[in-house]
Amino acid sequence: MEVRIPVEPELSESESESEEEVTALSESEFSCHCCYQVLVDPTTLTCGHSFCRHCLANWWASALPRVRTDCPECRAVWTGFPKVNILLRDAVEKLFPAVVSRRKQAILSDPGFCRVLQAFQQQGKRQPPRAAPPQNPPQFNILNQPPFNMLNQPQFDMLNPLEFNIREFCSGISIVLCCMAMVVLMWRVYSTSTSHEVLLSKPLSRWSADDVTLWVEHLSVWTNQYKETFRREQINGRLLSALSDDDLSAAPFSIENQSHRQIILEERHRLRQHRVSLNLWQYKDLNLGKTLFLLLSLRRFPRLTMLCLFLFDYDDTFLPFIHTSCPAQTTQDSLTDTPLDWPSWSQWVEFLLMYFLLPYQLLSAFAWHWMSVHYWTARLVMLHAVLLSTLDVHFFWTLLKRGQMRTLPERVWQEVLAVKTDASVFVLLWRLIPLFFCNFIFYYSLCICPFNTAALVRRALLQTDTQQQRI
Repeated sequence: MEVRIPVEPELSESESESEEEVTALSESEFSCHCCYQVLVDPTTLTCGHSFCRHCLANWWASALPRVRTDCPECRAVWTGFPKVNILLRDAVEKLFPAVVSRRKQAILSDPGFCRVLQAFQQQGKRQPPRAAPPQNPPQFNILNQPPFNMLNQPQFDMLNPLEFNIREFCSGISIVLCCMAMVVLMWRVYSTSTSHEVLLSKPLSRWSADDVTLWVEHLSVWTNQYKETFRREQINGRLLSALSDDDLSAAPFSIENQSHRQIILEERHRLRQHRVSLNLWQYKDLNLGKTLFLLLSLRRFPRLTMLCLFLFDYDDTFLPFIHTSCPAQTTQDSLTDTPLDWPSWSQWVEFLLMYFLLPYQLLSAFAWHWMSVHYWTARLVMLHAVLLSTLDVHFFWTLLKRGQMRTLPERVWQEVLAVKTDASVFVLLWRLIPLFFCNFIFYYSLCICPFNTAALVRRALLQTDTQQQRI
């Protein structure tokens, strides 16, 4: 801990001569182990060590926004709130009156020490005194237990209102939000759409043999006699697209009814022409793994994640994303059935500018496009994007101010390795993880993480204010 020592005026010759005798005998026995000078307002902790009052206050506030309640010498945590040792204070003031007086004037003239001492004293006033335990413990009374003790609650005092604890408030909000997320998750599990409705939101080329069998089964009652043939032949979506009337009439299908073959081909033609627009919940049901990857990776590494999407998932994910977040002047709605074109130069310029400066605002623009579909979810995503942008700007500003921009690639690489190590077990056991747990991670990342990010923003800004005050 960096110890600040107040600047003291020089001693006069008479004072120095009178104190040399006493100092040579007992000054080391009455010195503070933080500043190594004579104790001023000595405060004794529960472990037995004594320090100057302002030194202990400076140690207490050295880890803001948190406070330190351990001994600066032995690191033992004190209980209660430290008080001034009156006996030791009187002895020191009697032995070293001039030194104590001079040090008190130097402390009072330092605004930093005054501010820390004032905060330290206010913290002591907030803690109520603890009463001694009664000699005879009270007997159990049902009237003193909730909810029967509501009439015995103390009256609200307007002159001495209760102290507002922001940490307890945030903890309560987090618990309530977790409970709400669990309720919403259970509601989504029991009120979700049928597998056939989810299947219609899936592209035909990505249908499996089970999907084709389910589709044949839901066409009509008479198609149940054909579904076993489709399952036995392992007809997937690509094979279904290639089937013709002759294929259905020949073996192994052997559908002799002309109207049956015509209905199957018409429904397949309708699936080809139909291109659906997936909302967030449908996209999660169809691509749960990719959804969790995007939620977790975009929050930690937005630039690297978008680069991976550009290199490995351009058509399905990156192209709709850039057309939605950076729309062209004369572009059609992204929900139409027409294929998306190559972005224009103006779109690329806008995207690259936001990509390097404020990548989270691209997510905010994407959420703004879906405001009419997901009103509250889109607002929560935009709020989270603003908070993450604040942390991102604060991080780069701190590196720039400290002259550590050269360490950025090393920091990013270490962070990527840490995330890979944490997620390796999750990826290896992906097939064994229950769906309920995956849904919980999804809703937690979407609804609870913004509040955790808000706490990180508050902590970062408070640390910046504290450093400026110390400077």
